[in-house]
Amino acid sequence: MLEPSRYQDPRTWKMTPAMIRARRPYIRGNLFGLVTLLGVAGGIYVYTYRALHKDDDFADVPIPPVSEEELRQLRQEYELHKKQRAAER
Repeated sequence: MLEPSRYQDPRTWKMTPAMIRARRPYIRGNLFGLVTLLGVAGGIYVYTYRALHKDDDFADVPIPPVSEEELRQLRQEYELHKKQRAAER
């Protein structure tokens, strides 16, 4: 079983007044560190979220015209590639 330290009440495991007095000078610094850490982590999260969720609308990108001959050739290459992959399995 865990043994309580000298700075804890053995019955309730709460901090003793001595422990509270010893920790008091560090409260402000610890809170500042916590706020800073959460701010940096939150900033990184928001930056990443906004960078990854931009509106990827490609309506303004012109699509080059493809002739029927090129389209037919691309379909043949695709079918050939698909057959080769199926044969490898």
